[in-house]
Amino acid sequence: MKRIGILVIAVFGFLSVKAQELNCQVDVIYPQIQGVNTQIFDQMKQDIFEFMNNRKWTNDVFTIEERIECSLILNITEARASSNNYRAEIQIISSRPVFNTDYESPVLNVRDTEVNFEYFQNTQYNFNPDQFRNNLVSVLAYYAYMVIGFDYDTYSPKGGTPYFQQAQRIVQAAQVSNAAGWKAFEGDKNRYWLVEDILHKTFEPLRECLYSYHRLGLDVMSDKAQQGRQQILTSIQKFNQIHRIKPLAYNTQQFFLAKSDEIVNVFKTAPVQERNMAYETLSKVDPGNIAKYDRMQKGK
Repeated sequence: MKRIGILVIAVFGFLSVKAQELNCQVDVIYPQIQGVNTQIFDQMKQDIFEFMNNRKWTNDVFTIEERIECSLILNITEARASSNNYRAEIQIISSRPVFNTDYESPVLNVRDTEVNFEYFQNTQYNFNPDQFRNNLVSVLAYYAYMVIGFDYDTYSPKGGTPYFQQAQRIVQAAQVSNAAGWKAFEGDKNRYWLVEDILHKTFEPLRECLYSYHRLGLDVMSDKAQQGRQQILTSIQKFNQIHRIKPLAYNTQQFFLAKSDEIVNVFKTAPVQERNMAYETLSKVDPGNIAKYDRMQKGK
């Protein structure tokens, strides 16, 4: 397939459309904000859209049809427009097509509640993965690389490594900042740990799962449903290895946040033995979705 790196590029300005990797739908919402000229949020939305979509994130050539489908919702929770400071939550969702179908399989679904940033209209920002200059720019670039990394992992074994490494460079550069979400000691569910763990040997079974689940499982199900379903079962059983070392890890939770409904749909009509085997693993490694798996085991 495709995909490799970015160096120094201008952000938040008009760029010609060249081999974009992302087809990112952007929305900026502000249900709690009052007394602020909302035109600034319209401009913010446009700037984010151009940042995510109008740039070359890799060295690979994409056609329009090959772009990675994703969405980004920036929920402004606090605005101090007089000082250009904002607090927000961000949700990133990505998907990839399943071969020989019109179905889009969810790959990544992350909600980040720690996004504090400065935003100035009509300003061109410079982005370098090894320098921290603006928190919003760094957060957006980080998630662009994470989306690409997860997508590439579904097409080739560990295909996303260069892009996870780019995201990790952004994390390392952000250690000099006071912005939340970048440091290991702040908690075990943030940007630091999402990329740190995906590159750690402990999580190799997750990365193996991303490939085998999608490329060897979902992508063959239109022609060989039983074979594909068996491969998906084998893939999710890999989480047993992670669970023994790091139960309820953030990356494990993120995987099942994206995939739990899909997994239920795959197995609810499977033979009883397969449903039971899937349930045995899922109830242990993803107890947060146990109600869904209970219904799945009953064929509902």
